[in-house]
Amino acid sequence: MMTLKKPNEKIPYNKKILINSESSFVVREAYSKLRTSMMFCASSDSNKMCKVFAVTSPNSFEGKSVTAANIAISFAMLGKKTLLIDADLRRSSQSRIWKMKTSSGLSDFLAKIKPLNVIAVEGLPLSIVFSGTIPRDPAEILSLEKMNIFINECSNRFDYIIIDTPPINLYTDTQIISTFSDGILLVAKSGKTSADDLYKAEYAIKQVNGNLCGVVINDIKSQNQDSFFKNFVKNKKH
Repeated sequence: MMTLKKPNEKIPYNKKILINSESSFVVREAYSKLRTSMMFCASSDSNKMCKVFAVTSPNSFEGKSVTAANIAISFAMLGKKTLLIDADLRRSSQSRIWKMKTSSGLSDFLAKIKPLNVIAVEGLPLSIVFSGTIPRDPAEILSLEKMNIFINECSNRFDYIIIDTPPINLYTDTQIISTFSDGILLVAKSGKTSADDLYKAEYAIKQVNGNLCGVVINDIKSQNQDSFFKNFVKNKKH
C-alpha cells in the first residue's frame, strides 16, 4: 500500500527555521519540553497515550507548518520512528519547507490516481508524506474511508504521526482529521492571533469531540505572555 523511498542524498531544508544539531540550546529545549508534554498526553478515552497528532492554527500564517515539521524532527531526534503527513490540501507548505518535489502525494493516493511515496529523511528515523496535487474539494478527499485506513496502517508502522492540517477557523478539514487523531495541537502567533480566534478554534475542536492537547504560541514576548492567556481565559467565560 505504501512505498518507502529513500533519497539518494539528504533532503535539503532550511536550517534557519527547522531544528537540527546546530540549533541553539533554547530552541531545542523548547521543542524537547513540547515533545515531552505530547508524549504524556492521554487520548480522549484515557485508555492510551496519544501517538497521532493533528497540528493546526486558527488562521493562516501563524507558523503551524514549521511547528509541525519541528515537532516531527524532535521526535525523530529522540530515536522515535516518526511520520510527518502534509494534509493541508489547501495551501501546502511542507514541500517548500523541505525543498522537496514529489510526483505523488497524499491527495493523489487518496483519489487513487498515483501510488504513494513515503520519503525517508537520511540520518533520522523520520519519513514524510507530502500533500500532492491540490484537489477540487479537499474536505471530500479527506473524508474518504481510505484516509482513515491509511492512518490506521501508519499507526502500526510508526511510533508517532504528526499531521499538518489547514487552519481550523477557515476550513472543516481539521475537524475531519481530528476524528482519527488522538490529539490536536493549536498553534497561535503572538501579535496576530487574537484570544477570540483561539476560542473559536477550541470551540470547533469541541464540536467534533476532538482532544485538544495544548496550545503553542509563536513569537511571543515574555512581557505579553500573561496578558495573552488572561484574554483567552476571559473570553472563555463569556
